[in-house]
Amino acid sequence: MNNPVNIKEIPVSIFCAVSIIIIFSLYTTTVFKEIPCGKDVMSIFYSNFVHIDIYHLVSNVLALYALSRVEVAIGGKKFVALIVFLLVFNTIMEVVINSIFKTLPCSIGFSGVLFGIATWELVTKKGLDWVVALSIVIMLVGPSIKNPKASFLGHIVGVISGVVGGLIVSKIPQFS
Repeated sequence: MNNPVNIKEIPVSIFCAVSIIIIFSLYTTTVFKEIPCGKDVMSIFYSNFVHIDIYHLVSNVLALYALSRVEVAIGGKKFVALIVFLLVFNTIMEVVINSIFKTLPCSIGFSGVLFGIATWELVTKKGLDWVVALSIVIMLVGPSIKNPKASFLGHIVGVISGVVGGLIVSKIPQFS
Protein backbone atom coordinates (compact mmCIF):
# COMPACT_ATOMS: atom_id res chain seq x y z
CA MET A 1 0.00 0.00 0.00
CA ASN A 2 1.28 3.49 -0.83
CA ASN A 3 2.13 5.84 1.99
CA PRO A 4 0.22 9.12 2.11
CA VAL A 5 1.99 12.07 0.54
CA ASN A 6 3.74 14.38 2.99
CA ILE A 7 2.56 17.92 2.21
CA LYS A 8 6.13 19.19 2.66
CA GLU A 9 7.01 17.16 -0.45
CA ILE A 10 4.37 18.80 -2.63
CA PRO A 11 4.67 22.60 -2.29
CA VAL A 12 3.82 23.21 -5.97
CA SER A 13 0.65 21.11 -5.77
CA ILE A 14 -0.34 22.88 -2.54
CA PHE A 15 0.29 26.28 -4.14
CA CYS A 16 -1.85 25.35 -7.17
CA ALA A 17 -4.66 24.02 -4.97
CA VAL A 18 -4.67 27.08 -2.72
CA SER A 19 -4.59 29.36 -5.76
CA ILE A 20 -7.62 27.80 -7.41
CA ILE A 21 -9.50 27.75 -4.08
CA ILE A 22 -8.78 31.46 -3.57
CA ILE A 23 -9.88 32.27 -7.13
CA PHE A 24 -13.03 30.17 -6.64
CA SER A 25 -13.73 32.16 -3.46
CA LEU A 26 -13.30 35.44 -5.32
CA TYR A 27 -15.92 34.35 -7.87
CA THR A 28 -18.39 33.03 -5.31
CA THR A 29 -18.16 36.26 -3.31
CA THR A 30 -18.49 38.19 -6.59
CA VAL A 31 -15.22 40.07 -6.08
CA PHE A 32 -14.52 38.78 -9.58
CA LYS A 33 -17.69 39.26 -11.56
CA GLU A 34 -16.79 38.12 -15.04
CA ILE A 35 -15.52 34.71 -16.11
CA PRO A 36 -12.63 35.01 -18.56
CA CYS A 37 -14.37 33.42 -21.50
CA GLY A 38 -12.87 35.21 -24.46
CA LYS A 39 -11.03 33.53 -27.29
CA ASP A 40 -7.83 35.54 -26.75
CA VAL A 41 -4.65 34.16 -25.19
CA MET A 42 -5.01 35.83 -21.79
CA SER A 43 -8.67 34.86 -21.29
CA ILE A 44 -7.92 31.26 -22.18
CA PHE A 45 -4.85 31.23 -19.91
CA TYR A 46 -6.76 32.75 -16.96
CA SER A 47 -9.65 30.34 -17.42
CA ASN A 48 -7.37 27.48 -16.30
CA PHE A 49 -7.68 28.77 -12.74
CA VAL A 50 -11.44 29.43 -12.68
CA HIS A 51 -13.96 27.05 -11.13
CA ILE A 52 -17.54 28.17 -10.67
CA ASP A 53 -19.16 25.27 -8.86
CA ILE A 54 -18.04 23.38 -5.78
CA TYR A 55 -18.15 19.94 -7.46
CA HIS A 56 -15.75 21.11 -10.18
CA LEU A 57 -13.42 22.70 -7.61
CA VAL A 58 -13.38 19.69 -5.27
CA SER A 59 -12.85 17.18 -8.08
CA ASN A 60 -9.93 19.22 -9.46
CA VAL A 61 -8.31 19.65 -6.03
CA LEU A 62 -8.68 15.94 -5.27
CA ALA A 63 -7.25 15.01 -8.67
CA LEU A 64 -4.36 17.41 -8.08
CA TYR A 65 -3.68 15.73 -4.73
CA ALA A 66 -3.78 12.29 -6.37
CA LEU A 67 -1.37 13.49 -9.06
CA SER A 68 0.97 15.12 -6.55
CA ARG A 69 2.83 11.80 -6.63
CA VAL A 70 4.34 13.12 -9.88
CA GLU A 71 5.74 16.13 -8.00
CA VAL A 72 7.24 13.78 -5.40
CA ALA A 73 8.73 11.58 -8.14
CA ILE A 74 10.31 14.32 -10.28
CA GLY A 75 10.86 17.10 -7.75
CA GLY A 76 9.41 20.57 -7.42
CA LYS A 77 11.48 22.34 -10.09
CA LYS A 78 10.65 19.82 -12.81
CA PHE A 79 7.03 19.79 -11.69
CA VAL A 80 6.83 23.58 -12.03
CA ALA A 81 8.35 23.25 -15.51
CA LEU A 82 5.77 20.58 -16.38
CA ILE A 83 2.85 22.71 -15.20
CA VAL A 84 4.15 25.79 -17.04
CA PHE A 85 4.59 23.72 -20.21
CA LEU A 86 1.06 22.32 -19.88
CA LEU A 87 -0.47 25.76 -19.24
CA VAL A 88 1.33 27.31 -22.22
CA PHE A 89 0.70 24.38 -24.57
CA ASN A 90 -2.97 24.08 -23.56
CA THR A 91 -3.49 27.82 -23.99
CA ILE A 92 -1.88 27.91 -27.44
CA MET A 93 -3.83 24.83 -28.60
CA GLU A 94 -7.14 26.22 -27.38
CA VAL A 95 -6.46 29.59 -29.04
CA VAL A 96 -5.75 27.82 -32.34
CA ILE A 97 -8.77 25.52 -32.05
CA ASN A 98 -11.06 28.42 -31.06
CA SER A 99 -9.84 30.47 -34.02
CA ILE A 100 -10.81 27.62 -36.34
CA PHE A 101 -14.07 26.64 -34.62
CA LYS A 102 -15.48 29.97 -33.50
CA THR A 103 -18.67 28.63 -31.91
CA LEU A 104 -17.00 26.40 -29.29
CA PRO A 105 -17.82 27.29 -25.69
CA CYS A 106 -14.97 28.38 -23.47
CA SER A 107 -13.20 25.94 -21.18
CA ILE A 108 -12.65 26.69 -17.53
CA GLY A 109 -10.83 24.87 -14.78
CA PHE A 110 -7.57 23.13 -14.05
CA SER A 111 -8.73 19.85 -15.60
CA GLY A 112 -6.71 20.28 -18.80
CA VAL A 113 -3.52 20.61 -16.75
CA LEU A 114 -4.52 17.60 -14.64
CA PHE A 115 -5.12 15.50 -17.75
CA GLY A 116 -1.75 16.70 -18.99
CA ILE A 117 0.00 15.58 -15.79
CA ALA A 118 -1.71 12.16 -15.89
CA THR A 119 -0.87 11.49 -19.53
CA TRP A 120 2.66 12.87 -19.09
CA GLU A 121 3.13 10.35 -16.28
CA LEU A 122 1.72 7.58 -18.44
CA VAL A 123 4.02 8.41 -21.38
CA THR A 124 7.19 8.83 -19.30
CA LYS A 125 6.82 5.68 -17.17
CA LYS A 126 8.48 2.44 -18.13
CA GLY A 127 5.69 0.10 -19.18
CA LEU A 128 2.00 0.86 -19.53
CA ASP A 129 0.01 1.44 -16.36
CA TRP A 130 -3.44 0.20 -17.39
CA VAL A 131 -5.10 1.67 -14.29
CA VAL A 132 -3.87 5.17 -15.13
CA ALA A 133 -4.72 4.71 -18.83
CA LEU A 134 -8.24 3.50 -18.03
CA SER A 135 -8.81 6.27 -15.49
CA ILE A 136 -7.79 8.87 -18.10
CA VAL A 137 -10.31 7.46 -20.58
CA ILE A 138 -13.09 7.28 -17.98
CA MET A 139 -12.37 10.80 -16.71
CA LEU A 140 -12.21 12.09 -20.27
CA VAL A 141 -15.61 10.68 -21.24
CA GLY A 142 -17.43 10.62 -17.88
CA PRO A 143 -17.77 14.35 -17.13
CA SER A 144 -18.96 15.06 -20.68
CA ILE A 145 -21.69 12.42 -20.39
CA LYS A 146 -22.77 13.64 -16.94
CA ASN A 147 -22.65 17.33 -17.81
CA PRO A 148 -22.83 18.55 -21.41
CA LYS A 149 -21.22 21.81 -20.28
CA ALA A 150 -18.06 19.97 -19.20
CA SER A 151 -15.23 20.94 -21.50
CA PHE A 152 -14.34 17.93 -23.59
CA LEU A 153 -12.07 20.26 -25.58
CA GLY A 154 -10.15 21.36 -22.47
CA HIS A 155 -9.77 17.76 -21.35
CA ILE A 156 -8.64 16.38 -24.72
CA VAL A 157 -6.21 19.28 -25.17
CA GLY A 158 -4.77 18.38 -21.75
CA VAL A 159 -4.35 14.75 -22.82
CA ILE A 160 -2.58 15.83 -26.01
CA SER A 161 -0.29 18.24 -24.14
CA GLY A 162 0.68 15.52 -21.67
CA VAL A 163 1.52 13.12 -24.50
CA VAL A 164 3.55 15.78 -26.34
CA GLY A 165 5.33 16.84 -23.14
CA GLY A 166 6.07 13.22 -22.24
CA LEU A 167 7.47 12.48 -25.69
CA ILE A 168 9.66 15.59 -25.57
CA VAL A 169 11.00 14.74 -22.11
CA SER A 170 11.66 11.11 -23.08
CA LYS A 171 13.96 12.38 -25.86
CA ILE A 172 16.04 14.58 -23.53
CA PRO A 173 18.53 12.39 -21.62
CA GLN A 174 18.95 14.68 -18.59
CA PHE A 175 15.18 14.61 -17.94
CA SER A 176 14.64 10.88 -18.38
